Amino acid sequence: MKYVILAGGSGTRLWPLSRRNFAKQFLNLVNDKSMLQDTACRVSKQNGKDIFIISNKDSEFVITKQLSEILTDYKKENLIVEPIARNTAPAIAYGCLFFKPDDVIVILSSDHYIKDEKKFNNTLMKAEKIANKGYIVTLGIIPDSPKTGYGYIKKGSDKILEGFKVEKFVEKPDDLKAKEYIKDGNYFWNAGIFIFKVSVFLEELKKYSTDVFRIFEGLQKKQCQGKEITKKDFIKFPKISVDYAVMEKSDLLVVTPGDFGWSDIGSYKSLYEILDKDKNNNALKIKKDDFININSKNIQVFGCNRKIAAINLKNLSIIDTPDAILVADNNNTEEVKKVVEKLEEMKAPECMNHINACMPWGSYTILSIGENYQLRLLSINPCEKILFQQHKTAVNTYTVIDGITKITKNQEIITLNRSESITIPSNIEYSLINPSKDQILKLIEVQSVNLV
Repeated sequence: MKYVILAGGSGTRLWPLSRRNFAKQFLNLVNDKSMLQDTACRVSKQNGKDIFIISNKDSEFVITKQLSEILTDYKKENLIVEPIARNTAPAIAYGCLFFKPDDVIVILSSDHYIKDEKKFNNTLMKAEKIANKGYIVTLGIIPDSPKTGYGYIKKGSDKILEGFKVEKFVEKPDDLKAKEYIKDGNYFWNAGIFIFKVSVFLEELKKYSTDVFRIFEGLQKKQCQGKEITKKDFIKFPKISVDYAVMEKSDLLVVTPGDFGWSDIGSYKSLYEILDKDKNNNALKIKKDDFININSKNIQVFGCNRKIAAINLKNLSIIDTPDAILVADNNNTEEVKKVVEKLEEMKAPECMNHINACMPWGSYTILSIGENYQLRLLSINPCEKILFQQHKTAVNTYTVIDGITKITKNQEIITLNRSESITIPSNIEYSLINPSKDQILKLIEVQSVNLV
């Protein structure tokens, strides 16, 4: 089998769990690995050779960096870059261009938590056998409570090896319906994990979603001709999920039950449920000395770089990030999406730009932004460089705080040591180089815009 992980788009970057977004997949929310790393390590049988990622260009560098750190045989070529995000059906169809018709692939999300990895992989092996018989398999999670945040799958009476033909998919129910499903015993949580032969999926896509398949055929033709697939090509795809496009219509769907401790970490409540708790039933992701608790119980605290004090609080989530603070009732943390929608309406900068960002050459942290200036900390990796293009109005000043840099401008090479500075006028093309083979170069960049 080959494992295809949907790593999503850049989306909004406000709170890590506000949506299925860029930030969420690269944070160490549960253990020492990021969620993306955790997902890849969980299933890979070939030290990364069998791991493929579908994502966008914004996350290309950080994905390659993270997976190369933990899976030495992971290849950059296994990153399938979407020109633009158009939901899961176009993403999966596009991904099929990179596999053979008889390949069995597993579609995974990068933000799922699995407690028992051995049981999970055993379930995938059972699903592979069914997929080889020409079915599309979905994993159904045996429910332990009437959750209203998940979709459900009802199994039919026809048994296929260790699975069951799917009778129907059900949207997220209200509490009363969810309790009925649990009592019925034939319903599973929909994990959104699919296993199929590429050829089988494409035949079903052709049958039930001709508009998506027609665009896929056009991309396939361009690929065969060795032509680049562009954003202009990809935007022709309708925005549609794979569930609506294929899974809820196909009569080849088989559900394989799984009981391996699964959670779709789609809210802080679901995250709270799986994290370790202290004696007061508090889940804490903050430095010990930065949290002061006075009689608060059943709370969740994510700290950044400052102290947080909680006094007589119960059933709350306190999420502190460099650019925003979220305080929410634990039972309503999914409502944060409404806050994000409001901020997007306001065109708030927090929805567009993250304070910390990984780049091919290293990373940067925005320290301050004003009406006509920006202050950043640049960290340039050993033997890397940044090339800056001409800017008509911006004037940049750089101060070295750690390491040595070489700056090239107008065929001149300037060396700056620690505590030394340089100002680059507007309309100058230049580059910052870290000549060191082992030390990260750190600089403070002050960019001011001449409004005159």
